[in-house]
Amino acid sequence: MGEKDITEKRLESFNDVFSDIINVLVFDGEETVKEDQLEDSETGSYYTQDRNIHSQIRDVSKYWKANNVIFTLFGLENQTEIDKDMPFRVIGYDGAAYRNMLVDDNAQRYPVITIVLNFSNKRWTKYNSIRSCLDVNEKLASFISDYKINIVDIAFLPEETIHKFKSDFKIVADYFVQQRKTGSYIPMDEKTKHTWELLMLMSALTKDERYIDTYFKEHREEGLTMCDVVDQFVEKGMEKGMEKGRYEGEISTTVRLMKNLIEKMHISVDEAFSMLGVAPDMQAKCRPLLANNA
Repeated sequence: MGEKDITEKRLESFNDVFSDIINVLVFDGEETVKEDQLEDSETGSYYTQDRNIHSQIRDVSKYWKANNVIFTLFGLENQTEIDKDMPFRVIGYDGAAYRNMLVDDNAQRYPVITIVLNFSNKRWTKYNSIRSCLDVNEKLASFISDYKINIVDIAFLPEETIHKFKSDFKIVADYFVQQRKTGSYIPMDEKTKHTWELLMLMSALTKDERYIDTYFKEHREEGLTMCDVVDQFVEKGMEKGMEKGRYEGEISTTVRLMKNLIEKMHISVDEAFSMLGVAPDMQAKCRPLLANNA
């Protein structure tokens, strides 16, 4: 299981985050699903292929229930790229959940709803149903049962929807919307609750380890804002810039000394490197600048 999958599941597994996502995306911001009405479900199911048993694992799924009555099984699937096979995956997850209801004839039947969270900067306009994944003969079309999946393009959520979120997921959604619109990010000055899980998720989705570095530098379990995070980015960027400037200064000085030695002593570049005791990595940087003196 990849780091990204683990961190995505960890943040969304908190009931306050999960209920917030469902309430905004399904119930338009109404607090219909309560935190204490959510119960973890089994995320794994199994199928046989080539006489071997294989597992298929949902990202996050929870029962919405009260008084031992299950209203719905909700599932969340996270995607950072558009997957042309996603409808087949979802029908596998949902079908396995419905199949479990048949174990007991008297078992309760309830709907299974899966939402695919698309974190890419492209709208998911294709591969959103079984039919859209198939090259179908027109005569067969009416005989094929279609299966549509629920896609939410996070980076395209309108501002009014973003502000309906109340959990740390608001920060995640806001980040992807801003990045898609402007390629930059101006953070909200809102405190985080699940700081470690949020920054791990951001690091995994963006492939930027500075989020993790910030957590360890600040070492706050909660209360860290994204403004604090971005401030650390700026500070670290300045430090890197200073280090780069110092290194470039060393290269310039070395090249100047090398040229003087080569010109005055009529020696080769390699001999000059040897006399000055220049390290191999510095030699590699200086050689192109000394090409005319070789």
